[in-house]
Amino acid sequence: MKELIILTVISGLAFLLFLVTLILGLTKKNKKLKLTSLLLFFAFIGLTAWTGFKFVSKTYNKVTETLRPRTGDEIYDALFDKRKTDCIKILNFQDQVVPKIDYAIWLHFETCPDELKRILSLHDFKTEIVSTKGWNTDGPLANENWFKPETLGDSILVFTYNKDEYGNGQYIYSSIDSTKVFLKDILD
Repeated sequence: MKELIILTVISGLAFLLFLVTLILGLTKKNKKLKLTSLLLFFAFIGLTAWTGFKFVSKTYNKVTETLRPRTGDEIYDALFDKRKTDCIKILNFQDQVVPKIDYAIWLHFETCPDELKRILSLHDFKTEIVSTKGWNTDGPLANENWFKPETLGDSILVFTYNKDEYGNGQYIYSSIDSTKVFLKDILD
């Protein structure tokens, strides 16, 4: 930003010098001043073009960085704070890009029991052991074919945290040994 301000000030000064030398050259009918004013005009055009290029380039970089999709690790850290261990391996994910359209963050990862305990300590989860026999998980990610909590075993641990009465919250499906996890985080 500082660079753009400096370039803008220098461009403005080049334009003012151009005007002053042009007016002096015309009033005194001095060819050298007119030629100098022409050179200052080209310097002004060059500086303005360079300032414009720098502005567009910095804006483009900032916009692309802002719109860059998050990685699975970035999603994990945003949901559960910085991890305390390196036993997490993100297997698959889908981020919530546009609320109301993408109604949830979907995450599949491997972890260790201690990390899962840490995650569960962040909210007041309700816990139950559920049989996966006959589960049909066709839903928003059915065409992705990876969000399948029923693949964790015949019985799984289901942890539910509801933030409000509108269905916002987290649903964690874990294998009995707490090493494989599917997560659905809904914030609408």
